[in-house]
Amino acid sequence: MRNPSFILMGWMVAGMVGVGVGVARAWPFWVVLLLGAGLVGVAAVMTRNTWKQTRENHEDLMTGLHQLEQLSGIAEAKASRALEPDAWGGHIQRLVENVKQRMTRLEEERTKIIAIMENLVEGVVAFDSKGKVLFTNSSAHRILGLDAKAIQGQSVWEIIRNQELAGLVEGCQELAWHERREAEVELYPPVSMVLEVYALPFPISNQKKGSVLVLHDVTELRRLEQVRTEFIENVSHELRTPLTAIVGYLETLVDEPSLETPNNRKFVHVAYQHAERLSRLVEDLRSLSEIESGKILLRCELVPLREVAQDVCEMFQNQLSKKNLQISNEIGFENSAWADRDRLIQILVNLVDNAIKYTPAGGLISFQAMPFRDQEVSLQVSDTGQGIPSIDLPRITERFYRVDRARSREEGGTGLGLSIVKHLLQLLGGKLRVQSELGKGTTMEVILPKSKPTPTTKPL
Repeated sequence: MRNPSFILMGWMVAGMVGVGVGVARAWPFWVVLLLGAGLVGVAAVMTRNTWKQTRENHEDLMTGLHQLEQLSGIAEAKASRALEPDAWGGHIQRLVENVKQRMTRLEEERTKIIAIMENLVEGVVAFDSKGKVLFTNSSAHRILGLDAKAIQGQSVWEIIRNQELAGLVEGCQELAWHERREAEVELYPPVSMVLEVYALPFPISNQKKGSVLVLHDVTELRRLEQVRTEFIENVSHELRTPLTAIVGYLETLVDEPSLETPNNRKFVHVAYQHAERLSRLVEDLRSLSEIESGKILLRCELVPLREVAQDVCEMFQNQLSKKNLQISNEIGFENSAWADRDRLIQILVNLVDNAIKYTPAGGLISFQAMPFRDQEVSLQVSDTGQGIPSIDLPRITERFYRVDRARSREEGGTGLGLSIVKHLLQLLGGKLRVQSELGKGTTMEVILPKSKPTPTTKPL
């Protein structure tokens, strides 16, 4: 019996019995008094210790009850501290039931998530903070060709020896929760394939980060892209030679005085125009194929932008005069970019060619340049043309995408100019931005590095 009241009462009764026995046996008064005081003192000490132990037990109970309330997560639990001790039993039973229901719901959610993960086409591999495998789905086993049980608890080096994959797993420790890294990783025999890999961190416990790799097999896609690139390269090469001959002969025939009737001259002129357009299309396809296949050798250097823009202005003087257009070079002498001069000229030629086609007579085309962020420079080609609808802006760098198909064909466009610009800029480490307003004009902004990039480790 640990009830302090009973303990105190028991010792008080023992004291009274002791005093009564002493009086009955005629013990001296001081003996009886000493006996009674001793028994009362022992009762006080025992009662105090028992009260202390009871208070500690009560605090432990309330702490456990509070934790149970948090697990149950119900509004009713907030009133537990106001309950009488007699009501605790029922209250604890309700909390336990709530916790059970919550655990059941969590288990159902876990089952759903696992079912979704198992049916994903992409492989998913989760690692703990030490880089050991926590979870894998069926697609990951299929892609990596590994047994599910064999890879649990193994490190990425033990699963598959690939430095880039190991770097992605380790790199997740440095990422913020909302960040991710992606890379295209080529695996070699015995598992030969190309994977598109996304790596992101996830919380485990005590501020520790795990990492998740999402693996997408793009082997077949890359093979088809290679086949397409080679096909375009071969076709454009085979068409180039006969087209050059056709264009040459037609060009000669257009100026031939022996053409007897105006109709004959007109027909030859039309044939010459279309042959020339077809020749430009083949040339653009060949250029795009070379860029995509990585066969272009870049010779990057510090290029003065004003000088390059001036060269491009002079190339287009005849076309500008024919359409009564003005062109201005407002680039300062201090502006330069780290680029391949010939490729930069190719980019600007395509942009100015487009600007001339879609700017009405009397319009203006201008070059400007200005610093962009810390390490880049912005080179802008602006015109006062018809502008591009905002709905078309995200697609204008796609192959053969034309905002106005009839107008583009009339102007002799191939639909590949901006696609070539985009891919060339990717090679040069730059990017293209477009601003346009209908009826007011378009600004094509070429962003390039201002100086030679500092050598770094391979980007993840």
